[in-house]
Amino acid sequence: MKPVTAALLFAAILSLSPVLADSLRRIPAPNIVPKDQWGSMKEGDRYQDRVFDPYSQGPLGDPLAITIHHTYRPAGANPPNPEEDKKKLQEIQNFHVGKGWGDVGYHLLIGSDGTVYQGRPLGWMGTHAPPNTSNIGVNVIGDFQESEYPSTAQLEGLAGLLSWLCDKYDIDPTGKAVLFEQTAPAIAGHRDWNPTLCPGDRLYALLADVRNRVRANLLAGHPPYDARPSVIQYFPRVLLAGQQYELNLFLRNVGYVPWSHLNKIGLDSLSTSLITIAEPLLKDGETIETLTNRSWRIGIQTPETPGTQRLAVGMSEAHGRFGDEIAWDADVLGPDAFISEWLTAGPFEMQTADGAAASADSLIAKDFFATQPLDVMDTMDEASEKAHGYAVKDEYTSGERNFRGPDGERVKDSGRYFYGEESLKLSLGDYKGGDLILRRLIDAGDRDQRAAITVEGKWQIIWKHPGQERYRLWKEVDTIIPSYLAAHKQAIDVSVKSLGTVQYGCNSFRYSLFDSGEPLVAPRLGEKVSGGEWQQWKSHDGLTDLSSAFPGKENGAVYLTAYVRSPRTQLAEVHTGCAARAKVWVNGDLDLTGSAGKPSFPDTESGSVLLKSGWNRILVKVALEPGAKDLYVRLCDRQGRPIPDLKVSLEPSDRDPEKVKTARLSNGEESG
Repeated sequence: MKPVTAALLFAAILSLSPVLADSLRRIPAPNIVPKDQWGSMKEGDRYQDRVFDPYSQGPLGDPLAITIHHTYRPAGANPPNPEEDKKKLQEIQNFHVGKGWGDVGYHLLIGSDGTVYQGRPLGWMGTHAPPNTSNIGVNVIGDFQESEYPSTAQLEGLAGLLSWLCDKYDIDPTGKAVLFEQTAPAIAGHRDWNPTLCPGDRLYALLADVRNRVRANLLAGHPPYDARPSVIQYFPRVLLAGQQYELNLFLRNVGYVPWSHLNKIGLDSLSTSLITIAEPLLKDGETIETLTNRSWRIGIQTPETPGTQRLAVGMSEAHGRFGDEIAWDADVLGPDAFISEWLTAGPFEMQTADGAAASADSLIAKDFFATQPLDVMDTMDEASEKAHGYAVKDEYTSGERNFRGPDGERVKDSGRYFYGEESLKLSLGDYKGGDLILRRLIDAGDRDQRAAITVEGKWQIIWKHPGQERYRLWKEVDTIIPSYLAAHKQAIDVSVKSLGTVQYGCNSFRYSLFDSGEPLVAPRLGEKVSGGEWQQWKSHDGLTDLSSAFPGKENGAVYLTAYVRSPRTQLAEVHTGCAARAKVWVNGDLDLTGSAGKPSFPDTESGSVLLKSGWNRILVKVALEPGAKDLYVRLCDRQGRPIPDLKVSLEPSDRDPEKVKTARLSNGEESG
C-alpha cells in the first residue's frame, strides 16, 4: 500500500495539456533500477526489530537542493560489479533501517558501473544530511576519501542523473540553496551542510566540474533565447463562461543568454480575444539570468458561449518570436454546470485561549454543529478503557502489549500504528433518535489506512483514509451509524478491525458518539442556527461570491448546503475551486478536504462521491480568509464531464422552498 505522494507540483502535473507536457521536460529520466530488482526490504519487513518504513520521515517538500554522498563503507567494486553493488545496497538499507531511519537514507544511488538505483521514494524525506527537508540525497557507492576514485562511468551516471533532477525540479546546478538559514551550493557535497569528510576529497574536488557539466546538459540544443513553463506553473483546464480571471505565468529562461530589457524581451498574447498582458516587456534595468524564472500577470476573459478554447502566449525579443508556443486547452462551462444556489449559515467564530481569533486551520477543523457527545472513550486512559469494555486482539500480529509513546501514539520500538481488532461499548446517554456519528481521533499522517467497522455485530462498513501530505497529522474522522441500530438500546457494541499490514495499520486514540454534527446537517430555509438562521442565496452566473453571500465578513467558518437530485445511483466527483480552506460532505460522507493557497479557478481540487438515485444533500464548509471570495462547486462524472439531468434545490423536493417555509410556519411548526 503506497501513501498518496506529496503534491509538490500538483498544478503542473494535473493541469498540463499534452503539448505542454511534451515541452516541459527537456531531459529524459535515466534508467533507474527499482527496489524490487536489487533485493530491497518489502512492506512488513524488519531489521533488528526496526520496521522498514520508507515514508517514516514525512514528505520531502519542494526540492531545492541535491546533496552528494559516498558510502565510505562498504567500499565500491573494482572492477565494476553490479551484483556486488546490489549486496552493498542491501547492507546500507539494513544499517539505516537498524538505526530507525525506516529505509535507505538516500533517494538515489549510483553503482560501480554508473547504474542508478532507487532508494528512498522521491517526494519523501530521506535521512542523509541534515537538512533533509527539500533536499534530495544521491549516493555514489565507494570510498572516495582514502581508497578509491570515482570512475568515468560513475561520473557520467551522476551527471546524467543530476541533469534530470535539476530539469525536473527547476534547480539551477550552479546556484545556491538556503535551507533552515544554511546556505550551500544547490548541488552540494555532504560536507557543505555538515562537518564531515563525505563525499570524500576525491569526489568533492570534482563537483564543480560536475555542476558545469549539468548546466551544459540543461542548455544543450537550446538557442540563445528560449523559454518553457516553470514546473510550478498552474494551467487552468476548466473555466466558467463570461468571467474574468488573472493568472501568474512563470516562465523559465532555458536559453544560453540572459533576458534583458535592452533586447526587448517580452510576452505576447497569441489568443488576443482571450488573453491580455498588462506589462508584457521586461522593466527597465531588468535582467533574467539563464535557468531562472520570471512571472507575468495575464488576464483571461472567457466567452459567454461554452466550449473548448485554446489559450496561447509566446515569448519575443527585438527580432521576433522565440521558444515554443505556450498553449493549453480549457473547457469553458456554462453556469448550469456549477452549483450556485445555497442555504447559507455563518460565519461561526471561535477564539484561542488568549482571546485571539482562531486560525483558518482551527476553524475548518471544528464541528460547529456538534453538541455534547453521548459518550467518549479515550484509548490513552486505562480507566476509560475499562469502563467501556475496551479490548484489543492481534496487535502487531504477535499479541504483544500495546505500548504507548510520550506523544500518545501507539509504539513498539520504531513501529507505530495499530494492527488488529479493537472492540468497545459506547453508551447512548441522552440519545433521542436519529442517525449517529462515530467520531474517531486518528493520526492521519502520510499512510493509507483501511478498516472494517462493525456495529452491533451485524452492520459493517469498510472505512478508508488516504495518506495525507503532512506528517503526524491528528484528525477527527466520522462514520454515520444508521438509527435502527440504536433503537431501544442503552449502548452499542463497536469493533474496528484493521485491514492494513503491520506498520500500515490503523489507529484510533479517542472514540466519541454524537447525535448531531456536520455529517448530519440537513437544514430547511429559515431553520434556526447559532446566531441566526439558514438563509437563501442564489447566483445566476455559476459563481458563488462569498463576499456577497456573507457581506462584510472575512473571518470565521461558513456553511453552504443544497440538495441535488440524481436520476440514478452513480459514481461521480465533486470539484471545487477556492483560495481558502474548504470541506465537502455528500450524504454525510466527507468527500473532499481542501487546502489553502490555491489559485482562484474552478476544479483546483476534487473528491470521489457516490450519488444515490433521488435527492442527495451536499454541505460545503469554508474558512473565510481575506481576499478569498470566489467559490466554485460542481458535480461531474469521473472524466470531469457535466452530468446531465441533475437538479439542484434548497429542499429535497420540487417544491419552492419559500412556499415550504410559509406552509410549515402556518401549520405551527417551529423554524428551528
